[in-house]
Amino acid sequence: MKRNLSTVQYDPELVMQASFPAETEIYLLQNGLPSIDAGEAVLGICFTSFEHIGFIQEGAYELLPIGYEWDPCSAILGIAKNSGHVYSYQPNTKTIGFMNSNIQLFLSFLSSTRSFISSNTGGEPETMTLMTQSEAAERLAAFHRGEIVPQSRPQRRGNREADLKMLRETFIQRDPNSLADDNMWWSCVLEQLEVGLL
Repeated sequence: MKRNLSTVQYDPELVMQASFPAETEIYLLQNGLPSIDAGEAVLGICFTSFEHIGFIQEGAYELLPIGYEWDPCSAILGIAKNSGHVYSYQPNTKTIGFMNSNIQLFLSFLSSTRSFISSNTGGEPETMTLMTQSEAAERLAAFHRGEIVPQSRPQRRGNREADLKMLRETFIQRDPNSLADDNMWWSCVLEQLEVGLL
């Protein structure tokens, strides 16, 4: 699959107004974020500039929107002013959830997840079903109730269980806050990988 090597650039004034830690500011200003076609999106993550929005203010949080999960109406990704933490913001419910301590870790976790999926399915990540966060949560709950049985997977090149354990340990070592409880975004991703929903 051909990779799109273009990047999404962010308004330098907004980035500097955010008072991010230096490494986050420099990363966004110099590198931008990868432009990902919807067909190549890992976990539905796509980056876009949202320049017309400015900052999203919700309670004590002020976020620079950097992208979305599946679609911008269900979950917007944002980097918090000052701290540089990455959050998911659901506009419909006005809820905010921590994802990673910085954008570099978020990108690293996405890359590791893509590699895991690729090495454990014998190819590129499968086309994923588009769903909102609430639909994904309901699907996971239905799995726990026994209403959904995961489809059998093709022969895997790697040892899925050992690879998943290593992925979890890597996430914990690099950014323990991302897995601080079972309701964290990355905790849910790992659980879905464990039970075969992803």
